[in-house]
Amino acid sequence: MPDEDIDIFEDDTTQKESNEQIKRRRTRELSDIRKVLSIPEGRRFIWRMWGVTGTFRAAYSPKDTNHTMWREGQRSIGMELLGDINEASPMAFSQMKNEFMSESLKEKKEMDDEK
Repeated sequence: MPDEDIDIFEDDTTQKESNEQIKRRRTRELSDIRKVLSIPEGRRFIWRMWGVTGTFRAAYSPKDTNHTMWREGQRSIGMELLGDINEASPMAFSQMKNEFMSESLKEKKEMDDEK
């Protein structure tokens, strides 16, 4: 029997999962997200990933269709993450936004005080 190339990250849609298996997997995924959201470092990491993926920016790049498509692919990942987070913990986004704004204001004040 020849060796098969196995992509451990591929979502194999040919494998039949029962509804119960799908529910258990999704419950575990949401639990994992809640765990990441339970610590400030996890929330900061997710906020940074939204920045990296351009989740809240337009993907359009004038005169460069390929770059637009590339940016839209990044944005799609961020939107998937946002959807998962909203499902796992509906108040997490506003908490992260408040923490980011608070930290930004603190850094600005510290910079102003140094002047």
